[in-house]
Order: sequence, then structure tokens, then C-alpha cells
Amino acid sequence: MAVFRTGDNELDSLLESARIKFLSPDAKVRREGLEKLWDAWERIKTVESGADKKASVKALLDKVGREPHFRELLEREAKELTSIGNEFQIRHTETTQTPLQKDEHVDYLFHRLFGLIRMVTILRNVS
Repeated sequence: MAVFRTGDNELDSLLESARIKFLSPDAKVRREGLEKLWDAWERIKTVESGADKKASVKALLDKVGREPHFRELLEREAKELTSIGNEFQIRHTETTQTPLQKDEHVDYLFHRLFGLIRMVTILRNVS
């Protein structure tokens, strides 16, 4: 069983809720897990001190991606995942957002974001 120790109780709760929901065989519950994971992503982007969210994300990525090429990769991935969260119906349901049509899309996006969050939260605490 995963137990998250990010130093932020709300973030830990969101991550654990996302993980538990994603393990459900019910596709609707897994979608809820993806939503919780995206909530965690938005929260983690504010855990480092900074004047605003962009400065906080920069500080976080600088901390966990010290090698320049890997840091650049993290920057692109963070921007891409943020864009996905804004363009698709994951956390919000505006008519301008694209619904996720397939359960496999939900699963793919969950694994993609979970991998980034897991790496960032582990390296943040050991750096």
C-alpha cells in the first residue's frame, strides 16, 4: 500500500484518494481517481515558495531536475500535463473542453501524471 509523505497533508490525502479510486474496476471511479490526481497536480505546483504558481513550479523543477537536459524535459512535461488538464474534461466540464472518450485514455493519463508526481515528490524530499 502506498503511503505518501510529501510534507503536505492535503496533498498526501489527494494522492491516496486518487490511488485508491484508480485501483477500482469501475471505470467511473477510476475517472474520479484521475480528477483527484489532477487536483494533487495543481496543489503540488504550489508547495515550493515563490511569488506565484509559476515561480513555485520553477523552484520545484529546479530542485528535482538538476541536469539541464532532464530539467528541460520536466519543464515540457509539466507544461503539457497542465495543458491537458485545461483542455480536457478532467477537473472541469466547460463546453469548450474535450471529453475523454475511452477508459484507456483515463488510464493512460493517470499513469503519465502519477509517474511525474511520484518522481517529483520523492526527489523533492531527498534533494
